[in-house]
Amino acid sequence: MDYFEKIELELAQKEPDDLFTDTPPKQNWVSRLSFIWLLGLWLISQNMISIFKQPHDKTSLWKISLFLLIFIACVWLTYGWARKYQLIPAINWRYFQLGKIAAGFGMMFATAVISSLVMYFSGTNSTENQELLKVIGKNLPPLVFFIMTTSAGFFEELIFRVGPFELLFNKWPKIAAIVAWGLFTAVHVPTDIPSFITYGLMSLVLTGLYAKYRNFYLNMSVHFLWNTFGVIGILMSI
Repeated sequence: MDYFEKIELELAQKEPDDLFTDTPPKQNWVSRLSFIWLLGLWLISQNMISIFKQPHDKTSLWKISLFLLIFIACVWLTYGWARKYQLIPAINWRYFQLGKIAAGFGMMFATAVISSLVMYFSGTNSTENQELLKVIGKNLPPLVFFIMTTSAGFFEELIFRVGPFELLFNKWPKIAAIVAWGLFTAVHVPTDIPSFITYGLMSLVLTGLYAKYRNFYLNMSVHFLWNTFGVIGILMSI
């Protein structure tokens, strides 16, 4: 059952809270400008790690608690924003289809294999973004590092997939796909051909999934699982 079939099912059940029309809601300059609000919340949630400046901060309970409170607030406000402008349906277990999530994860793993081969033959060990994550991981409490990294599955899918497809370019899906692919690739700052291929392929998979199913929760799950896989590897190497 794809995204639009789910929508028809929701409409048939007539649940007022979950109604989501089978055509994109009309957007205007106000709703499109509100995208800045999303970017602001994302930046706040990411930059909160700056409170962990000293080595002993890794065990500071009040700083960890402050991070968690602000992070939860950012997630709650972001979800409310997306629902307000009808960019995503209300969360429901039906959107978390295990078969599609597993297939998406498998495609992400395939891109990693291709990227590894490219790096091997080009004499590259890693990407600068990956090395930066390792440095950050050494200086943050493990819980904070895990949340910061895996939360990309929530924030980045709203910014780089839902934003272009449902808000900014909702009338032009092909343009939305190109923008979504390009933004995600660029924000990971590829510095050479191997890193460009790495993040370009990842973006291709995630953008393709969203273009086909228009299911934010599917993309979020795949992205979350992939980042979790990476975080575990980083934490084990520290």
